[in-house]
Amino acid sequence: MADKRKIGHIGLPICTLGATGHGKTTLTAAIAKVVARIGSIRSNVENQFEQQMPFHHPIREGVGITYRAIDYETSGKFYSQIDCETHLDIVKLLVARLFAIQGAIWVVDAVDGVTQESEEHLRIANRINLPTVISFINTRNMEKDDELVDICRQEMRELRSEYGWEEQTNPIIVGDANKALSYKGDRTGSDHWKPIVDLIFAMNRCMPAPVNPESLPPIMPIYEIVEELKERVTVRGEIVQGHLAVGQAVDIVGKGDRIKTKCLSIKESEVSVESEPDWLSVGQVLCPPKTLKAHSEFTALIYLLTQEESGTHIPLIENDKPEVRLWGVDIPARLQLPPELSIVTPGANAHVSFTLELPLAMEAGTTFEVKKMGSRIGLGVVTSVV
Repeated sequence: MADKRKIGHIGLPICTLGATGHGKTTLTAAIAKVVARIGSIRSNVENQFEQQMPFHHPIREGVGITYRAIDYETSGKFYSQIDCETHLDIVKLLVARLFAIQGAIWVVDAVDGVTQESEEHLRIANRINLPTVISFINTRNMEKDDELVDICRQEMRELRSEYGWEEQTNPIIVGDANKALSYKGDRTGSDHWKPIVDLIFAMNRCMPAPVNPESLPPIMPIYEIVEELKERVTVRGEIVQGHLAVGQAVDIVGKGDRIKTKCLSIKESEVSVESEPDWLSVGQVLCPPKTLKAHSEFTALIYLLTQEESGTHIPLIENDKPEVRLWGVDIPARLQLPPELSIVTPGANAHVSFTLELPLAMEAGTTFEVKKMGSRIGLGVVTSVV
């Protein structure tokens, strides 16, 4: 089995979706138990799922999620599966793009069916363009009731079809996560384990190949202008994906016209480029030519922080004027809410439109923060640009 670092590098980040009490954690533990028999798992299943590990994104201090995680391999495919503690943990995981989730398992209890929380997770997954959502109907020790299962399956089919996930590439599996986890044998063909094996095979068949951030076009936001000389400017920033190379042609994007230049030197977090003084500023982005554009109008999914998370209780209303914090700068913006919504309160999420006073480099999937009256009040992810 590959070591932890290697798995983390090549594993496909996936998560479980679904309402509280529908069996997400039980199913995740059952998957780990079966994978230990038919594949390879990094750590002891029981120890792994006794832990609750808060995760804090470095630029979102104080906005944590409580989750459990396992890394495993089956049929030559590696997964890093995240199972969140609460409904809000799942919302924050998806909106903040933590772990860069690329697939999901949607767990629905056969008796309760699709709840409001469960539908909300699916809607958010659709907004952030999650490519694959495999579904699991959890029968949870109930007596055999084909009619009830069929009703649940039809409800799930209709909702998934509405959001664009067809069953041929996003199958629905029926099984009992409790029985699978409590099974004492080791026969993969047993009635207890067969649904879990079917689920794992469906994942191997339908889940996308993992995206390695190191192989993507480089993006480096400018956080500081270090030195400005004639025809040479040195900036400090963070390469958030990919690799820059000396001599590489790059564009400077954002806050004005695109600047075409090239990389002259690289030293840790400092990069020197060909440029005249005063051409570059904090909030612009270095990237390969024509790979990224600046936009002032975009739609986004936002989550407003609770008072416990932000230390304040500030809602957003139609035509509000918050600030969007992206690439180290705060840019004033005008907010437009969807017609059916008049206010977004802390702890809620919404799909909204922003118009910035200055265009910034962005694309679908770019994450940002929402600020108002000097306080960070929300997280967001770009869903489309205008």
